[in-house]
Amino acid sequence: MSEEQRKKEYLARLETNLVFVMADVLEQLWTECENINRECGYMMRQDVKRHYNAMKHNLKLLRGETRHLDVKDQIEYGNDADLTCDILYAAVSRTGTDNMMMLRFLEYMMSFPDKVGLDSVRQGSDAFEAIKKKLKIA
Repeated sequence: MSEEQRKKEYLARLETNLVFVMADVLEQLWTECENINRECGYMMRQDVKRHYNAMKHNLKLLRGETRHLDVKDQIEYGNDADLTCDILYAAVSRTGTDNMMMLRFLEYMMSFPDKVGLDSVRQGSDAFEAIKKKLKIA
């Protein structure tokens, strides 16, 4: 197998893992959102609640695909999801609604070297691409 093919397969596995981690993060955020809204006395409209329940069910099915993995790998998925969620909360709590601050936060994180090769394949927003260009990232 060529080096290029190995790199593509590695990135495919990485992207797949990101999908599973983000499914876990999304389920966690929705659960927290539901609990906080309930504490505040807010209720979802019936149609929104129906869509929410369908999404939650499908996220559980997607996450269920990782259940055949050994316990160590399942724990790593959970840890990755928790860390990803913490990064999202930190970014939002530190920047609030200030988009320029969020871009500075993104630029700071992107100033560290890409360790897995995603910068070369990720086609992000115009701001993301501008930061890559400014930092001279592939």
